[in-house]
Amino acid sequence: VPYIITKLLNLFRFYFPAPIDPGWNDPPKLSYNPGTTPNKPRNILNKRVAFPLSSATSSPVAMPPMNIPPMPAAFPPAPPIQVPSVPPQEINVDSESTLKEVKQILLEFLDNSSELGAKANDIRRRIGVMEEMWSSGKLDSRIYVQMKELAHALKDDNPSKADDIHRALMVDHVSAVGTWMPGIKQLIHNCIARSELLSIDKE
Repeated sequence: VPYIITKLLNLFRFYFPAPIDPGWNDPPKLSYNPGTTPNKPRNILNKRVAFPLSSATSSPVAMPPMNIPPMPAAFPPAPPIQVPSVPPQEINVDSESTLKEVKQILLEFLDNSSELGAKANDIRRRIGVMEEMWSSGKLDSRIYVQMKELAHALKDDNPSKADDIHRALMVDHVSAVGTWMPGIKQLIHNCIARSELLSIDKE
């Protein structure tokens, strides 16, 4: 039995020798791992550089000078046309007779408008203011003509025409007619309402 044990030990030592410690002059062992790859330096010069085709710079071709005729001298601006200012033409109107005619038409229309009620007194007062300014020469002759047309428009039952004349007077002569024109406006609105009622009754 000792012989067999000794034989087995010798076989084990033959096939599985013990590691030998390296000597002082033995080269170092290199560890190799097949799964890893050696680190390669990255190629940072991977961009193409465009080289000039020619070292000489191209210069534009010089064009021959063109013979351009000189520009004609600018003509001086024509002087503005002087238009003589013409003052508004005065209209020859018989102030006294026109006032009498206008006042008579307005008061007759007011007397026939009983539906105005208490407003009639204020309208009558404003007609008196118009008469006073008219008689004292504070109104323009064009106002005389337009007020005559307005009064006849009320008399002829044409309130739209009377209203247009009233608006024109307020735009062109507001400082002269502003104090008494509201009373005339009340007569115009009453005439409009009366015309609308008559048209409804006819239907």
